Amino acid sequence: MTVVAAFRAERTKFSTIRSLPWLTAVAVAASTLMALLFIVSLPITQGRSIGDVAPSDVIGAALVGIDVAAIVLIVLGASFAGSEYSTGTVQPTFVLTPRRGRVVIAKATVVAAVALGVAVVTAVLCVLVGELALLVSGVPGVPVDGPLVRLALGSALGPVFYALVAMAGALAFRSSGGGVVMALVLLVLPAIVGWIPGIGGLVVLLPAAALHGISGAADPGTAEYLAAGPAALSLVGWTMLAGALALWSVRSRDV
Repeated sequence: MTVVAAFRAERTKFSTIRSLPWLTAVAVAASTLMALLFIVSLPITQGRSIGDVAPSDVIGAALVGIDVAAIVLIVLGASFAGSEYSTGTVQPTFVLTPRRGRVVIAKATVVAAVALGVAVVTAVLCVLVGELALLVSGVPGVPVDGPLVRLALGSALGPVFYALVAMAGALAFRSSGGGVVMALVLLVLPAIVGWIPGIGGLVVLLPAAALHGISGAADPGTAEYLAAGPAALSLVGWTMLAGALALWSVRSRDV
């Protein structure tokens, strides 16, 4: 089976697992709602009204809602890859496609395409929620310029990356739960590292620092700051590492 045929087969599988399309809708709706909640809570967390908060901070608070999409898409990526192990359909998949690397590439392509679509829509909606909140508060909205586009699109990369990690983890551990745990550990790892004395400098090596560097969310001089170029290389490296783990796992076992 060619890579294109494998992709078509995986795309068909995605559409036939009823929960997966629903998860995409949940990701968008929950993230948008969370963006609104973050903005509404600004007077409590900042001690100031929305009108007194810097407009860029309001947009930044709204875009935190995209983290909800990341969690939902982690479940989606892990379920898509792990469901075949729980149902026993992974064996015929590998029989039809002996070159298992093509299956991994096809699954990753489907997950990345779905996650990217969901993440971009979510990022746009979160920004719109922030802009509307500013207008309602009598404050001019943030202009749609380079920094805003970079922040929004950079933020959208997070859900895509973690969905791919969850997929790779599900293939490595042969279970959806294993994929979810692996991605969540990587998601919260910066906070854990930051709590441990003496190793806080390692935060800059983690995927979160790369994502913040690409989006421009990290300020120069902070522990996790990376310039856009090194940040992009770091994220590519982490993605390739996850992919290599998935490839090694499916190739080194009979099933």
